Amino acid sequence: MSETVLEEKLKQNLADELKREAEKARRAPIAFRVGPKSTLRDVAEQIGITALKRLQHNRAYALDAQAKLELAALAIASQKSKTNLVDVLGHIAAIVPGWLQQRPAEDAGTIPKLPVDPCTGERIRNPFEPLPRPRRAKPGDPDTYDHASQHIIRETNPRLASWMEQIARHSGVTMQMLDQLEGERLEAAAIRAIPYSDREYQANLLRHDSGATLTQKNLWTRSVENPFLLQMHREEAKAASPRANFDNLTVRMALYKRSPEAREIHKQAAEVLKGWQQEEKDVAA
Repeated sequence: MSETVLEEKLKQNLADELKREAEKARRAPIAFRVGPKSTLRDVAEQIGITALKRLQHNRAYALDAQAKLELAALAIASQKSKTNLVDVLGHIAAIVPGWLQQRPAEDAGTIPKLPVDPCTGERIRNPFEPLPRPRRAKPGDPDTYDHASQHIIRETNPRLASWMEQIARHSGVTMQMLDQLEGERLEAAAIRAIPYSDREYQANLLRHDSGATLTQKNLWTRSVENPFLLQMHREEAKAASPRANFDNLTVRMALYKRSPEAREIHKQAAEVLKGWQQEEKDVAA
């Protein structure tokens, strides 16, 4: 076994081990404290926040009172259905922006391998390049394309589709394409290495609620030496507290398509939240 193959195998083994540990952490029971004056809503809120913190790159530090209330409702619904709340939040976070930080995709700076014929081992042809012209084609006849294959690749692997389109546009892979790909990989690695937690969030003077003046914000911006960290600060400053979007039809449909079970929890949580809101109105009256 060559050193390169051995190194790749070791990297894969490490990645697999990290995934197993992460999955183990997601499944661990959630501990919570019950004080003498704690209500069911208080306990559910604790459980919801703890579950959210188990998602990688979560934005638990940005939760406002409404977000915590929605998390509590999701926790109640998950407990009633005996469903893993971390999994439910993972599905919601994959659809609704704001629950997770904006981090590079796992495949940033890489291109998936072309599918191959399992019988001959031959790679698929590029469907974005013109099909061979028939013998009876006349000069000036438009080119024809394999639109069916184009659609499948765009739906199943948008990144590969984009790369193949560039190849067809440039009649092959160019040095500029490879340089941009390597730049994307290096930038993604640099951003992944940046820690961003409650400490960084609280130090971010660009947030609308930081209380900093425009002059203070400008001076602080100049003091941040890492351009990628500054980029994250800007993104966090624009991002609002997350919402479950219980009443959003598009979210409901996307969630059902992704996980019918998570969609059902989402639906039940909306009813729990409505019940709490009605109780508050009755008390106020």
